[in-house]
Amino acid sequence: MTKRTRLPAKDRKALILANARAIFAQSGYEAARTQEIAKRSGVSEALMYRHFPSKEALYRAVLREVIREQDASYEILGLQELNGRALVRNLHAYFSLVIGPSQVRFKEGFRLLLASLIGDARFATLVYRRAHRLMNHRLTAALRQARDAGEVVGREISVANTSLFTEHVGTVLNVLASNVERSPYHGNTEDLIRDAVWFCCRGVGFTDEAIERHLRD
Repeated sequence: MTKRTRLPAKDRKALILANARAIFAQSGYEAARTQEIAKRSGVSEALMYRHFPSKEALYRAVLREVIREQDASYEILGLQELNGRALVRNLHAYFSLVIGPSQVRFKEGFRLLLASLIGDARFATLVYRRAHRLMNHRLTAALRQARDAGEVVGREISVANTSLFTEHVGTVLNVLASNVERSPYHGNTEDLIRDAVWFCCRGVGFTDEAIERHLRD
């Protein structure tokens, strides 16, 4: 008989957290079952509760992890320059992460966000508020520079709505485009990235010339 390897407590806790994250992302908080999390982790519910005293405590631990990753993603996607070029290229980098084949944990974060929106929305509200606080002042300055340069024209949309509309496009794309063969969208991964960038840029008011130039630079 093969003897089961006993994991150190720290590794066992990390395994439970990883499986909980995957199940919460798939099912949402209400539908997720602690029995399934424990079974997938190879432990009893009683042992799981030694590490996380309740389902809510486990969910909060997952969300804290996603929040830390959100901060790390801002380091990657944050606007280093406050101008139109940075905005367009930032959108391209964002949708490349959303639709691309890698970054599994990044994608799980999106699914947790969507599950929260469908459920009680507490986590989604927290994420959006943090995003506004961390990013919107830079987005405001970049859009102002682009408008002054004649790259953005037409009616202004509030920065808060601009940020949220883009986030929502990314959230839904992440789910529907996760399998290109079964995706309802037309085109391959590169087509989807390009179309998402153009869709959002045009919505903000970027001219076609500015979009083409900034993506080509």
